[in-house]
Amino acid sequence: MNEEATGGKITVTEYIFREYKALTSQYVGVSQNLRELLPRIVELSKKTKLTDKKFNKGLILEFETMDREIAAALEHLRNIRRTLTQML
Repeated sequence: MNEEATGGKITVTEYIFREYKALTSQYVGVSQNLRELLPRIVELSKKTKLTDKKFNKGLILEFETMDREIAAALEHLRNIRRTLTQML
């Protein structure tokens, strides 16, 4: 749990709430990106050969971005779980 920029400590409940808010924001972003990616995945499923390098590179970049976003969301989830576990 981190201190505020002002130097004052935040409560455990405030910390959990902030982490949860960040988690849900990241989750919404990832969900939206996945929905936007669907037409490209459908297009990919219709191809018989994956020879369009530009198309493939674009998909790779999209998935790498989502991988980072999901990792960040998981970190918030783990922070909440760790905090709750420490309170036991």
